[in-house]
Amino acid sequence: MRFNQLKLLLEHFVSCREAMQAMYRRLELNADSERVRMLLAYLQHQEKENAEHLKDFIAQAKHELLDTWTDIRLEQDLPARIAKISQPANMSSDDVTTLALDLGEQSLALLRLAKDELSMLGARQFIGNLIEHQEKRQKQMVHATHRLDDI
Repeated sequence: MRFNQLKLLLEHFVSCREAMQAMYRRLELNADSERVRMLLAYLQHQEKENAEHLKDFIAQAKHELLDTWTDIRLEQDLPARIAKISQPANMSSDDVTTLALDLGEQSLALLRLAKDELSMLGARQFIGNLIEHQEKRQKQMVHATHRLDDI
C-alpha cells in the first residue's frame, strides 16, 4: 500500500482505530469473563474517542499540510489484518491488554515512519504532536487496565 498524500495516511490511521474498535466489540461478544468484557467495552470506547479525535485533528489541519506529498509504502494493510484477529472465549485481561498494546504500537509505527520520511517541518511537527497524543492515550489505557485488575 502506498500513500501519496499525508491526508490519505491519516485517514488510514483513522481506519486502523475504527477496525480496532470493531474488533474489540467482536471479542466482547465472544468473551466468557465479565472482567474481560468490561475491559473490551472500555477499549471500544477509547478507540471511538481516538477515531473522533483524529477526524477532528484532520479537519482542523491546514489543507496545504494535508496535501503534503509522501512516498510511504506499507507491506500490509493493518485494518484488514485486524479484521481477521480472533481470541478464544476464555481470553484473559492480560491477553487483551497485550493485543491492544501490540496493535497500538503497530499503528503508531506508521505515524513514526511518516514523521521520519516527511521533509516539510510543519508536517513533521503535526505528526509529532499526533504521535505524542496517541502515546499519552496508550499510557492512560495501560493505567486503566491495571486499575481494572486491582478491582
